[in-house]
Amino acid sequence: MKNNKYYTKARDILDKMTLKEKIGQVSQTVGGYRCFERNGEDFTFTDELKNFISEYGSIGAISNILRADGFTNHNYSNGVEARHRAKIANAFQKYILENTRLKIPALIEVEANHGLQALDSVVFPTNLGMGCTFDTQLYNKVMESVGKEIRLSGNHIGFVTMFDMARDPRWGRVEEFFSEDPYLASKFAENGVKGIKRGGALACCKHYCATGDGMGGINTAEVNIGERELHDIHLPAVKSAVDAGADVIMAAYNTIDGIPGHMNKHILRDILREELKFEGIVLSDGFGVGRAILQMGYDKVTGSAAVLKSGIDLSLADGGWFLNLYDAINDGLVNESILDEAVLRILIKKFEIGLFDNPYVSDENEFCRYLESGEQNELAYKSATESIVLLKNNGVLPIKKKNKLALFGQHADNIYHLLGDYTAYQNVNSHKTLKQVFEECFDDVYFDKGWSFEGDYNFEKVLEGAKDCDVAIVTVGGTSARAVTKSVFDEKNGAVKETTGFLDCGEACDVASLKLPGNQIELIRTLKAMGKSVIAVLIGGRPYELTELDTIADGIIVAWYPGIMGAQAIRDVIIGKVNPSGKLSISFPVCADVLPVYYNSYLPPPTDGYDTNTYINSKRRVLYPFGYGLSYSKFQYSDISVAEISKNSFEINVVVENVSDVDGFETVQLYIHGKGNSVRRRYRELKGFERVFLKAHTKEKVKFVLGYEELKVWSVNNRFELENSTVEVFVGSNPDLPLKCIIKID
Repeated sequence: MKNNKYYTKARDILDKMTLKEKIGQVSQTVGGYRCFERNGEDFTFTDELKNFISEYGSIGAISNILRADGFTNHNYSNGVEARHRAKIANAFQKYILENTRLKIPALIEVEANHGLQALDSVVFPTNLGMGCTFDTQLYNKVMESVGKEIRLSGNHIGFVTMFDMARDPRWGRVEEFFSEDPYLASKFAENGVKGIKRGGALACCKHYCATGDGMGGINTAEVNIGERELHDIHLPAVKSAVDAGADVIMAAYNTIDGIPGHMNKHILRDILREELKFEGIVLSDGFGVGRAILQMGYDKVTGSAAVLKSGIDLSLADGGWFLNLYDAINDGLVNESILDEAVLRILIKKFEIGLFDNPYVSDENEFCRYLESGEQNELAYKSATESIVLLKNNGVLPIKKKNKLALFGQHADNIYHLLGDYTAYQNVNSHKTLKQVFEECFDDVYFDKGWSFEGDYNFEKVLEGAKDCDVAIVTVGGTSARAVTKSVFDEKNGAVKETTGFLDCGEACDVASLKLPGNQIELIRTLKAMGKSVIAVLIGGRPYELTELDTIADGIIVAWYPGIMGAQAIRDVIIGKVNPSGKLSISFPVCADVLPVYYNSYLPPPTDGYDTNTYINSKRRVLYPFGYGLSYSKFQYSDISVAEISKNSFEINVVVENVSDVDGFETVQLYIHGKGNSVRRRYRELKGFERVFLKAHTKEKVKFVLGYEELKVWSVNNRFELENSTVEVFVGSNPDLPLKCIIKID
């Protein structure tokens, strides 16, 4: 930290600060959504904010002034709309500068997981869909646009999920994660950080760490892993983000081997600071400080000292817990120098983003002009089309516009069901539903919701309306649409206490079963009994049990939560305007009973269509594997070659050919399996991928380089190193990996 070019300036300010002013920098006691009241076009600040400023003389950061959802109870009548964003940000900074002794501006944070969780923001596909694009450069552009939006809105830090591995699809938050695979996730994390910073904002990456391995897929559950699993699976994305310049890292709620993430010195200091060389801010998760203190049974003063000493710099949605640091320091429970380190990191980030030189947005109308440019809508559409994965096609896809369509599903006539969790309230009249886009494209479309999430819908009307259709399109899956439900939150613990209405995905929406909700599969059985061709469109935030659907449906596509342009993207894939190119970034199990099914375990690959080393009453475990995805094109692989370009660095070349009449993208995947190491290696590990566009009947050579980063192993010496070993290399499109070669490490 002392080598930072702003260290001296930050130190000069710190030396002038009182203890209370320092605590004001590290405790986010005032929520952004509670700091103002709106009256028409005017905003006034609440006594809660004013009293905090008066008492502590400074405020380091504030979160979610822009957030508008059921948690904040802000909407278009009382929240911050696009035209207000810079105005309220400027007024907020002005109030701080005019009412504090040292005039230190504040950092403003915003949820930005798949677009800003703010009124009028463009909603992109959730991260699980983005992971299926295998297009990290596209994600880089998306996050650059998000960073630009944050900056133009007068905000500074975007909260983005980048670290969690999707290891158990029962977990409600799986929709937020890129993949079950650490290599793929690390490439997205790297490009996400670079993109958001290039857009002009600071990147806050969450959640650190290993929360994706919670027992039973339960939110915030205990994690029991060793150092090797930690380094192999859960730290690669963290390292990539840190190396790319991550500014803030948010700690996770979960415990690891009994130690809460907010009190885990080994994780927060030994690994993050010393091993990974992270110099930015470590932020608590919302209410995380208080939760950790309560878990451990500490009193408030002792607990706040323990959290600070463990490595938390800044407390989010603090609830007053970090204010106890005043007594903790005066009582000698923690040295003030540790608080000074935390404050210095916060001040340095303010200097890095130019907040001291210019705390205001110079043009309060620039964001609205950017929004109206349509750039984000174009990125949202492209992301949605690339995220769609074609799982099955018996020839029914693409469909012709002359067909008579029957369209069914609650997702089809409600835009919120396409958006996912951490989404603001929408101006629904500004966006198109699946029903609307199909009616624009086809002359004859019959629509009925057909099924209900609760299973209480009558099929009689469905049968009558569908009898003359050529093709039935049925949406299946779940919803994270909190906007059409009612949730009651416990602000003390940061948890959902009660939900009215159907939700089966999103935060605190974990499930024991992966079966399709309600009477969705019953409707499809009925349509098939009528002799109809059925295309199932899976919309949701996790893999579901699709074993029966795979048997009876003619076509299946997975759209995940495709975002605000998702309806157009789904339609264009179905009619063939877009050739589907997505590949699964997460495995689909045959049912929840056989979990876990992530591909990079230690078990051998499937044999004769079945998995070995499995259950006697469920021989098959994986329905659709990681990396799988069909296309309207057909590709073949040939001519693999390997050359050692330097010691233990290899170039792998393959030829991929489009042998069909349809232009398309193919994602070429490279996996390795090491033998002869000091530890048992995983049976497959993704170590390279390349997204290639091939016109019909053309071919292209694709090159991969394998070096230290791809070939290193966390050895019995508890460190990464190269070991004398044999490495098998497989290339293709999983699970079809027709090309193989051998390399030697010495």
